[in-house]
Amino acid sequence: MDLTKATSLDLITVGKDITTKQEAFSFLTEKLYQAGKITSKEAFLKAIYERESESVTGLENGIAIPHGKSDTVKQAAFTVLKTAAPVSDYESLQPNNQVQLIFLLAIPTAEAGTTHLDILSELATRLADVDYRNQLMTASTAGELFQLLGARVGLENNGDSKVVATTEQSLVAITACAAGIAHTYMAAESLNKAAAARNIEIHVEKQGAKGVEDRITMNQIKRASGVILAHDVRLKDLERFKGLPMVDVPVAEPIKNADAVLDKILNKAHDYHPENQSKIDDEPIDDRTSVWTEIKDSVLTGISYIIPIIIAGGMISAIAVMIAQGFGLQSMINDPKSWLAILKTLGSNMLGTLMVPVLSAYMAYSIADKPALGPGFAGGLAANTIASGFLERVWIL
Repeated sequence: MDLTKATSLDLITVGKDITTKQEAFSFLTEKLYQAGKITSKEAFLKAIYERESESVTGLENGIAIPHGKSDTVKQAAFTVLKTAAPVSDYESLQPNNQVQLIFLLAIPTAEAGTTHLDILSELATRLADVDYRNQLMTASTAGELFQLLGARVGLENNGDSKVVATTEQSLVAITACAAGIAHTYMAAESLNKAAAARNIEIHVEKQGAKGVEDRITMNQIKRASGVILAHDVRLKDLERFKGLPMVDVPVAEPIKNADAVLDKILNKAHDYHPENQSKIDDEPIDDRTSVWTEIKDSVLTGISYIIPIIIAGGMISAIAVMIAQGFGLQSMINDPKSWLAILKTLGSNMLGTLMVPVLSAYMAYSIADKPALGPGFAGGLAANTIASGFLERVWIL
């Protein structure tokens, strides 16, 4: 993918004297506004900080990828800032990360599941390449950065999630983060790179916002001597790996130190041989996680499934209001029997009525799989029906 198609030289700044996250966001938002990519600086800044409240966008190696999804964005784009000194207050996945290179993505709400993911996954894949990161960090001009963002012919592995080595050692892995975007792809690419350096065959399945990508086949599972689960949300179809030595870690672990994760699974699988079926453990797979980890995973899983509903409900309501204001139909939108009022009500109901049952259904799904979907949905609907407060709603769910 040629990333220069989503940016321009005018949107790349090198050597700017900025030391706080607020200054960086304001500066980059102004760049997007001047380039005609957004229509409202205030609305876009609000979208950025809303995303920041969900989870940190600082990664490691001096890099951060904040992003804002908003109707104020006219065209999907990103702007780049390389500061003269580290941004002092930028929270990161790696606590010691000194952010100095920021990629700010601006995505129209309607493209949140397409262009947004394509740009993020491409960036995440490239940034896992040590040599590429070093080239970005040492670039001294906007022109150098722009050139590095062009199509990368011959990129190692071509972004593929499979690394084939000339050894009999084979592993499988799944990566998944709460948003299903950047960390999912970065963890996968980090495992690929570390495995390739150690001449280990690995197949990584990504369970993200695009669904299941590069699904692991039964033949790959039969060849594997261990499985790595790197995730912050509930994973699908874990029964496939019954009997395999397993390492279960947060999705951040491979990004921080993929070699350490590989060491864990290799040590655990030291005496396991795929062809020796007598050594398969017949006990069912369980997560063996703490209560608080279980709660966190189920909440994050529920949130990941309600994001499309939030986007759709907000868009429908916004469209109804826009039509009313644009065509002077305020009286119609206030008439509960008009089609415009019904359209706005549909959007509001998706947010106010449907969101909680879906959230509770997939929280239940995270805990007890598909049989829990129905009871979970019913519990959320009951919480809405009795107009419970927050504490009562949590108790019902």
